[in-house]
Amino acid sequence: MSERKSPLKVIPSASEEQLVQALGDLLKRCSQEALSRKDKFSVGLSGGSLIQLLTKALKSGNLKTADWVFFFCDERYVPLDDNDSTYGAYRAEWLTQLPCIQESQFVRADTSKPLDACAADYEAKVKSQVDQFDLLLLGMGPDGHTCSLFPEQPATLQETKCLVIPIRNSPKPPPERITFTLPLINNARNVAFVVTGAGKASVVKSVFVDLDKKFPAAWVNPTKGQLTLIVDAGAGEEITALN
Repeated sequence: MSERKSPLKVIPSASEEQLVQALGDLLKRCSQEALSRKDKFSVGLSGGSLIQLLTKALKSGNLKTADWVFFFCDERYVPLDDNDSTYGAYRAEWLTQLPCIQESQFVRADTSKPLDACAADYEAKVKSQVDQFDLLLLGMGPDGHTCSLFPEQPATLQETKCLVIPIRNSPKPPPERITFTLPLINNARNVAFVVTGAGKASVVKSVFVDLDKKFPAAWVNPTKGQLTLIVDAGAGEEITALN
């Protein structure tokens, strides 16, 4: 077992309402801290169930998002209007639910470029706007993957130079993607995992209690930032000792 560079904060939630509240509180704190230092709040988004949870948190928290800038911790290499596009999923959800968030607040990947060029171009966009992310919101699969860093592709975890890399032959469709790498993730000021469902309880324990490095999520270890885990009752049922 390796050690954490910063303490893990666990926020257990007995209901979806509590989880949404915890997520809203996190967003409020991180945004206020960021905007007290500078004029923009930089957030990295992930897809899946986080889209609906984040939407609910933003709506119920009545948060002022005009100075927020949204990036994508990973993106599927598909057209932006494709059903598999993470950007497309957020845009469709927020267009109706959160019309105050403008198109210009999204920093998107250019998936019309060849895959390698798409990753390099997105890295350049990140570097031009962000020295250190204020908040990265991450999910985790039952296999312990996070972003598009998969256990079947351990070489991606050894990347030290590139901040965004192309992924080919992803074990989860679609096969081609781009993803943030560990140097970028672990440099963030705040990193928060939001994990739900009893089907993930054992991998939550393996990653956050045992720090089992066969799971990519266990490599997320901010060097100078805060790591937070927000879990529902199902996902957190094997980590009661951490609460």
